[in-house]
Amino acid sequence: MTTVAWLQVHQTLKDHRKLFDAADQLEVEPPHMMGLLVSFWLWALDNAPTGSLVDITPRMISRAAQWDGDPEKLAKTLIRAGWIDEKEDGTLEIHDWYEYAGKLIDQRQAEKERSRSRRAAAAASADASPDDPTPTAGRPANSRKKAGGRVDQSREDKTREGSTPPSPSDEGSDGGTKSLVEARFLEFWKAYPKKTGKQYALKAWNKIKPTAELHERIMQAVDAQKRSDQWRRENGRYIPNPSTWLNGGYWDNEEVNEGAENQRDPEQPDSSGRDWGKGFKPADDE
Repeated sequence: MTTVAWLQVHQTLKDHRKLFDAADQLEVEPPHMMGLLVSFWLWALDNAPTGSLVDITPRMISRAAQWDGDPEKLAKTLIRAGWIDEKEDGTLEIHDWYEYAGKLIDQRQAEKERSRSRRAAAAASADASPDDPTPTAGRPANSRKKAGGRVDQSREDKTREGSTPPSPSDEGSDGGTKSLVEARFLEFWKAYPKKTGKQYALKAWNKIKPTAELHERIMQAVDAQKRSDQWRRENGRYIPNPSTWLNGGYWDNEEVNEGAENQRDPEQPDSSGRDWGKGFKPADDE
């Protein structure tokens, strides 16, 4: 993100004694003098960011301030009025520069530190990544770099591959298997007459992962059993939950008209009236 340059101009500047002094020497009005100073300071933000005017000539100062008069006169006036300081070694620097542009200087320095840290982190991350000898579609690493404007062919190939829907012959791949399994489950769920516990049924279905052949057997079994006397009895009361039916492998039942107790859903309470204790001999009868 680009940092917008700015500086502080105190409200007292327009009435400052130094401003009037410089304006009188240059024979301009105070607002004109204030404009010369602000123009010079704005130029310095990018061209003399530390405030040092080493190698900055009076002509450059004059252009920076947008002064049309004598460059030497402007430079001497700024020094005499105290807007530019002359150091013992003869070099010049802007008076109290940090007071006007200090926040920008600190902000730019902080951004430099952040950029340096980001580059160091990126370099460390790159060093930590293992080298891939075949980075793109089996091609060697030195073939990754292309001339400007050329498109990486492997990237196009991968895009085309990713946009092609899996065919039934793709069952060996995870993506193809997953889509086929889900599609077959939806067909099973639509056909199964009892819509209870869909998530449990899907979990059981994913565990089975029916092949095309098994899926056909399951669908035939559902079609046959939902027309059986048992499943139609008492408005489908004895139809197992779909997850129970799948986990129990009920598609292999040879007889679909067996008694309800043979396919009773363990999740349903038994209310058939059967005496489960009948036929068992109490322990004290031995």
